Amino acid sequence: MGKGRVLAYAGAVTVPLGSGALLHLWGSWSMRSPLGTPAALAVLVALVLAGLAVAAHHALFREGGSVLALVLLAGLGAVWIEARDSRVRGATVECVVVGKVRVTDHPTFGEGAPEPKRLYHHALDCPGGHPREFAWERKLGGAGETVAIAYDPARRMDPVPADENVARGSLFLPGALLLLAAGLSVAALAVEGTDDRIR
Repeated sequence: MGKGRVLAYAGAVTVPLGSGALLHLWGSWSMRSPLGTPAALAVLVALVLAGLAVAAHHALFREGGSVLALVLLAGLGAVWIEARDSRVRGATVECVVVGKVRVTDHPTFGEGAPEPKRLYHHALDCPGGHPREFAWERKLGGAGETVAIAYDPARRMDPVPADENVARGSLFLPGALLLLAAGLSVAALAVEGTDDRIR
């Protein structure tokens, strides 16, 4: 096996797994950074990283590999979602519900549609003035009652009730997709020059 072939195999593994690791590190850091990285900047850098990964992938598979690129993009998207979901809000505030809680119903239509959603809109008086309003799928308290709200001081994430402020991320799906991308990439290189090429 020539040196070029070895480098191609190394790239086929390194591009999906390396770009996934970098994207996860960036997503986690941008949400935890004391610098208060704006969400728009975090997404922009994530798109640049994903674009570089796809460009590197294209350099390896110029003659096809569109299925591999889609699997790679799906894996990177899942990494980004997981990195964001692994973050908990950094501050909790005790707020007083002001006035009557307003209720709105959001019906859904069609066969197989999700269940209709009911939202409870709370007007809040919080130290520091944030959040002023809060909608949730259950009533947190009536007028004059105190509720605990978790929020991100940098406003990168929506507030949630304090008891819902838990990390929900899981590396299983993004890890499986990126391993699949790496495996398919290696397989594509192995059959290169035969009639079994993966496209």
